[in-house]
Amino acid sequence: MLRRFLTVAGAVVALAGWSAAGAAADTIRVQSTTDTVDAGLLDGLLRDAYAQAQPGDTLAYTAVGTGRALDNARAGLADVVMTHAPSLEAQFVADGFSADPFGRQIFYSDYVIVGPRSDPAGVSAAHAHDAVGALEDIAAAGQNGSASFVSRGDNSGTNVQEQSMWGLTSAVTKQTASNAAGDATRSEPGSGGNVPSWYVRTQKGQAANLQEADVCPSSTYPNGNCYTMVDRGTYNRLANAGTITNLAILVQGNDPAARGGLNLLINPFSAYVVNPDKFADPAAKPNVTAARRFVDFLVSPAFQQALTSFPTAVDPAFRPDASPSVTLDGPLPASTSAATLTVAGTVANVLPGAAPVSGMALRVQRSIDGGTTWTDVGRAAATDAAGRFSATFPVAQTAAFRLSAPTTATTAYNGLTALDTALGTVKDARKPSVSAITLTRRRLRLTVSEAGVVRVTVLRRVQVRGGVRFRAVRRAVFQPDARARVTRTFRALAPGRYRIAVRARDLSGNRRVSTVARTVGRP
Repeated sequence: MLRRFLTVAGAVVALAGWSAAGAAADTIRVQSTTDTVDAGLLDGLLRDAYAQAQPGDTLAYTAVGTGRALDNARAGLADVVMTHAPSLEAQFVADGFSADPFGRQIFYSDYVIVGPRSDPAGVSAAHAHDAVGALEDIAAAGQNGSASFVSRGDNSGTNVQEQSMWGLTSAVTKQTASNAAGDATRSEPGSGGNVPSWYVRTQKGQAANLQEADVCPSSTYPNGNCYTMVDRGTYNRLANAGTITNLAILVQGNDPAARGGLNLLINPFSAYVVNPDKFADPAAKPNVTAARRFVDFLVSPAFQQALTSFPTAVDPAFRPDASPSVTLDGPLPASTSAATLTVAGTVANVLPGAAPVSGMALRVQRSIDGGTTWTDVGRAAATDAAGRFSATFPVAQTAAFRLSAPTTATTAYNGLTALDTALGTVKDARKPSVSAITLTRRRLRLTVSEAGVVRVTVLRRVQVRGGVRFRAVRRAVFQPDARARVTRTFRALAPGRYRIAVRARDLSGNRRVSTVARTVGRP
């Protein structure tokens, strides 16, 4: 196991489990959003962590708004894109620019609305957990000359979400956003193609836009008192560094009952491998193998776990959501005498506000070699409309069990990474049994209940001085790999009375000893 240590914001974070595959050596063109750079993820964790996992690869990382990143990918400038605007991503996949039928969820953050600590629009008091109501407050303050709103205006994921929020307002004069490509759900204040003076589009990235709102120059914002929307990770990084000093978080954590619901301020990121079939020019064709290697890293358990403590475990900039969570109704028993067990529970998408995970194919798998190899056991199962499942499987021997599912689409454009959830080790407590024993002069037959080793000794009743005794005359060993009817032939036995001593041991070490009497030939 390769173990490395990265120093992040003064804390040492151990990253264990990276798989260094030195054979790969490619430059991977990544078109991504400014959020991942401005929140510190790229240089604080991602670049070094990937270098540990794939020391031969180089990331050529371009940080722009989501709309621009997807446009660059369409122009043949990317092997993989990392974006956070679901509506734009859905169109990217629908247009055939994804090499796979759907992309991958990788992580999420959340948006906050920030503004001057004096909060002249009163959003903190009136709508601290209602982002749409807060925008209406800001618009009203803008109209009376006491507030401004700083919009990126660049078709980035943040800008797309901001416009969707303006679209939900009811007390604002609004129009279809100028960069929305006709999407009527995306709005901005104003009418007739003009926006009010209190609403300014900067065409800047996440950090630069936030810094402009912090300075709020009077030459551009005569109303002063600048508000804006930003991802929490970028705000925290710049605030902690002292780069911004005038802005405070005023709106966060949208209330489920507020317009837009719980997930209105959730900021989901996905990754897409670009489809080489869309490009005739060989120079523009994406390196699909390298791109998938990078995406597999992003969704790997090691990187997903590292996200939970970057830059701190108390307030991570991004939260992992590549794989679903599994909640069991109860644990498997440590030991059982039953031939089968049933595991039931719920599979859920950990992205806040996501729909239930329905139709996910599930298998229970067994390992008897400490997790080196896994084998499907029992019948396939699937989650229902609420994400519930139930799977019954046999317990033939002591083994480790896990619940497994393939990478699964959850929307038309992205999905969840393959699931492998440990269920625990179950000891098979049932003793093996041997039944239906028949003995003829030349053949011994019996039925074995399960895999294991059965040792049989055939003893003949003989007269000796002073009485009767049984003497061993034949021995046999059976090693069935499952329940079976087994046979052993041998040289003919003399007629008489016999005892058959059976010692059976299954693969879990359970033993049973028994003896039966049989008569061969004449009585």
